[in-house]
Amino acid sequence: MPRFYFHIVHGETVIEDPDGSELPDLDTARAEALQSARHLLADKVRNGEIVDGQRFEIRDGHGDLLATVAFKDAIRFS
Repeated sequence: MPRFYFHIVHGETVIEDPDGSELPDLDTARAEALQSARHLLADKVRNGEIVDGQRFEIRDGHGDLLATVAFKDAIRFS
């Protein structure tokens, strides 16, 4: 099973995922990123923090960028 790494990017700051997660495919990795973004956003909203501009970069074990998931994509407004 492939391993996907979910790095959080906000401006020039990158928080790297050192362990990654074994998931069946990229679609599952995207769904996992959206779910994680919802949890992180909920914490930020509760703490009165700014919630705009962050994203996950999903990378493989070689560091190649496979997908980008903006945190704002995890929120539905209507």
